[in-house]
Amino acid sequence: MAARRMLEGGLRVRRGRRHDLERLRDLIGGRAEPRAERFARRTLADLSQDVYVAEAPGGEIVGVVAVAYVRSLAGGRLAAVLDTARIAAGPRGALLDALLDVAEERARRRGCRQVRAWLGPADSMLRAALASRGWTLDESLTGALEPPG
Repeated sequence: MAARRMLEGGLRVRRGRRHDLERLRDLIGGRAEPRAERFARRTLADLSQDVYVAEAPGGEIVGVVAVAYVRSLAGGRLAAVLDTARIAAGPRGALLDALLDVAEERARRRGCRQVRAWLGPADSMLRAALASRGWTLDESLTGALEPPG
């Protein structure tokens, strides 16, 4: 994929960088604490992660998509996990679909044959977008772990 992809309305999709972190926090939430900042910086630098942002002509981050890649012993290859896909409120047209196109394209180029999504209760827009793309509901269980100590 080219370093940038231009979308309607002058939006461009590009790889996320460190200087995007504060604006990304505004979009996806999170705390501005040193440990979280360090984790986010490492995520952007990690080769097992793809983080792409949609940027408006004025520099505002209006969307993000993040995909993590894990080695699957059962699958015998890399497995892609859609970690997050968010867009800012307002008239964004097909921005979410464009970000999902990027995620699927990157996973395909890495040799993945399937992408799984981590969805939360507040992800109704993302859930609808994935269903409209033909994604199917698969069973997944989540267990909350208490921090050690």
